[in-house]
Amino acid sequence: MSVQPPSTTITEMFEAVSATQTLLPSPPSFAGHQTFAMRSAWLKKGVDALLQDPAIFSAEGALVELGVGKNMVSAVRHWLLATRLAAPTERGGYMLPTELGHSLLTDDGTDPYLEDPATLWLLHWNLCGPGSQSYTWAFAFNVFREWEWTASTLVTAVQNAARATSSKTFSQETVERDVSVFLQTYVAPTDRSQNAEDGLDCPLRELGLLRAGFGGQQQYSFAIGPKPSLPVSIFAWALRKFWDWKYPGSSTIAARDIAHAEGSPGMVFKLDEDSTLAYLDQLETLTAGALRFEDTPLVRQVVQTTADSLNPAALLRLHYAAAPVA
Repeated sequence: MSVQPPSTTITEMFEAVSATQTLLPSPPSFAGHQTFAMRSAWLKKGVDALLQDPAIFSAEGALVELGVGKNMVSAVRHWLLATRLAAPTERGGYMLPTELGHSLLTDDGTDPYLEDPATLWLLHWNLCGPGSQSYTWAFAFNVFREWEWTASTLVTAVQNAARATSSKTFSQETVERDVSVFLQTYVAPTDRSQNAEDGLDCPLRELGLLRAGFGGQQQYSFAIGPKPSLPVSIFAWALRKFWDWKYPGSSTIAARDIAHAEGSPGMVFKLDEDSTLAYLDQLETLTAGALRFEDTPLVRQVVQTTADSLNPAALLRLHYAAAPVA
């Protein structure tokens, strides 16, 4: 059964739900990935399968269709939802690619094989930015402010935060597994003899967002600073997402919020202040004046100069039209 490309209704409905969420998903969830980090091939396989059968993830033939093991079927489903490349329909058990998933990953999409770093930054934002479904990911990139830390430090911080906002109880083992998958997402294993296949092909490692230290007590730190592979159009897309979430209806947003507020591009992309300001300087040219950075002794802010809200999807088109994937 072939399914036609979805209308924007599904995407709009999904984004409307996301827009009402707090930064950290509530209630917290640490399940779904079956301890497997996201793998490059899974996302396209999942989108292609959903276009043929929206109920593929509950179908008996899912293992054959996706070419993965039973637990991995659940993991593929999880990562499609977590990256917002697919969303459930009103019909129970059914899913369809979102407009983003369809435009990126179909055979005639703009980046079906994740060859453009911009796509990886999009996926990272969807995992960690406002509306995230991944508690550990959103917490680590936005709330957790340790400079250098161990996995156990992050486990304790995540567990304490989850307990403070939810009546549910979460075992340490459950959170430890989630933090382990989080680390597999961004850091390559230092010992290839142990769990070398877990997240082996996770594309987000290319972003270089986490640094691993040395020694028995493995230390980690975020790589804060310039991100040469992050295009200004993707930064602007994320800014528009953050703006609509944090200050809906406002025509201005302070530069300090863009750089430092929880859920902001500066936090999610781990930019330093100078790098953030460099992106802001490019907004006016990128958007033909629709967004303008005002940098004066009295105020540093981005101003929306048009009456109509700048559509985030239009910002994505600016990038993928200008830089098609070979």
